[in-house]
Amino acid sequence: MGLGFMLAENTRRRFRVVFSGEIHPIYVETLRSNYKFFSNMLQDGYSSTSEDIYPLDLDKEETLKHVASLVREAGGVDVLIGGPPCQGFSSANRNTWSSDNPNNHLVNVFIRYVEELRPPVFLMENVPGIAWTSRNGNALSFAEYVLKKIKTFGYLGFSKLIDAACYGVPQYRTRFFILGIHQDTGYRIKDFDGRSPFPPPTHGPATNRPFVTIREAIEDLPAIGNGHIVDEMEYLNPKRANSEYLKLMRRGAPKNNILDHVTSRHAEYVIERYKRVPAGGNWQDIAAMMSNYTQLNRTHSNIYKRLEWDKPSITIGHYRKSMLIHPDQHRGLSLREACRLQSFPDWFRFAGTVKGQRGGLMHKQQQLANVVCPLVSKALAEYLLEL
Repeated sequence: MGLGFMLAENTRRRFRVVFSGEIHPIYVETLRSNYKFFSNMLQDGYSSTSEDIYPLDLDKEETLKHVASLVREAGGVDVLIGGPPCQGFSSANRNTWSSDNPNNHLVNVFIRYVEELRPPVFLMENVPGIAWTSRNGNALSFAEYVLKKIKTFGYLGFSKLIDAACYGVPQYRTRFFILGIHQDTGYRIKDFDGRSPFPPPTHGPATNRPFVTIREAIEDLPAIGNGHIVDEMEYLNPKRANSEYLKLMRRGAPKNNILDHVTSRHAEYVIERYKRVPAGGNWQDIAAMMSNYTQLNRTHSNIYKRLEWDKPSITIGHYRKSMLIHPDQHRGLSLREACRLQSFPDWFRFAGTVKGQRGGLMHKQQQLANVVCPLVSKALAEYLLEL
């Protein structure tokens, strides 16, 4: 979400990230290295991020006090953004879905920061399940609880399901957003004519621009095989991008080379399964080969899904665990392909180790599964800048 806010374009002003809260040291390294790269890329002396990013447990009272102190030093904060981990609301992992999942508690942590910092605006992201998962077994869902709670802090509350494909991401990915605008800003419900204050779609049936397809997103990447580990290669056409989306993704890429076009190595029996799944097909096309799955009837439709060139992707979760298949190559997606389908620019690299050394592909894949698509948060950020 922070990346999208930093990328937001406005002729008068732009956002600066004054604090990033993350507990995992490897994920902190991802933030640190990319924020530094982005600030250097601007080349205008403007720092888009705080100088130091380090692992912190946001659930601890001393962390809350520390963050409040940093905010005061920065002269206040205009927008608080966050996406509390969502395992307890997610239908993607049927083993951890539960209203009692301890990760659900992190929604309350986010609300504590809203209450303490009282930003003019806050934006919270989660999976759609937050809208119907009950809180502690009572009549209110978690989303309804948040909207009711923030009203007591003086916020106007708005919510919306947003599909990333509607904002130029080559992927159908629906997420639930809650936007709070404090009444001290002068805004009132009537100012929005009964509509939620979210930006209108830029792509899709209601616009004059079609959804971005997988072909537009990854067609310039060279063919590779199962277990490919060379992490720096040339684009198929180094001097020219074939779509507006590719131009956007390749802007600022170092050396004009493609980075992280690497794949996990799957066993030969997995590759044999890949070969038998048609474009648009999934595990149901190879059910007879799925002998190691004990509960096929509980298998998600995204498992062994082969993507289709001229459509947006299905939702990208943990693409290796889901066994997502390239449109015509018999292998799993590469890290860079999955990054492109999430709308991460080619200069952005996920860390796999605490100090950023090579390796750690599984950590990179997990981070990518957790993200908010940068083009979605960019569209929201630009809309907030106008407000």
